[in-house]
Amino acid sequence: MRIGLALGALLVLYLAFELGRYSAGYSILAAVHEHAVLAADIERLQHTQRTLEARVAELQTFNAGHAHAEEVVTHTIAQLQAQIARQREKLAFYRGVLASGAPAIGVRVGEVQLSPGKRPLHFRADLSLLRSDRPDGEVAGTVSLSVAGSGPGGSTVNHQALTGHAADLRYRFRYYQEFKPTLVLPPGFKPERLTVTVRSSRSNIAPLVQTYPWSAISVP
Repeated sequence: MRIGLALGALLVLYLAFELGRYSAGYSILAAVHEHAVLAADIERLQHTQRTLEARVAELQTFNAGHAHAEEVVTHTIAQLQAQIARQREKLAFYRGVLASGAPAIGVRVGEVQLSPGKRPLHFRADLSLLRSDRPDGEVAGTVSLSVAGSGPGGSTVNHQALTGHAADLRYRFRYYQEFKPTLVLPPGFKPERLTVTVRSSRSNIAPLVQTYPWSAISVP
């Protein structure tokens, strides 16, 4: 009887815990569904990566026997290898999402990429935010960027210095939102890491802070 009462008490506590999470916007069914979708994405990316690696090996064999097409094949191999590298980054990201679970802020940072601008020291950042909980309504808040590295002016460049705007980026969405700000580094600064800080409009929720190696998110 004591064992039965203890098991019953544990069941009541668990149900109360799940009810609290549901009331706070967390759905275990939605989380299971999200994990299934991410697992499918990982399987798809792994298949694509294997296909690309097989294509690279095929082109390398072709290149060895056809010297006249060397330049074209070499360029194609370089493009495929770059695509494989991006696939590996996506795999690492999705695995990190599966491992970390849903952040309390209800927002997750999607893909982050940097590409060179038309002027020296200018970069375009491609950043996306997506929901990590049930999309019952809109989420709102701000996003700020900072870059750590080394330079004559210090080791960190804040959002205002990077973008030339005093205000942070504002987000308001139900499912997904993209940002494409232009970042300008000071002369002589060598970037090492980009930090993305996402703050909720609700003051009782801690911000989400994620840091990325500059070299890992930079594209040609």
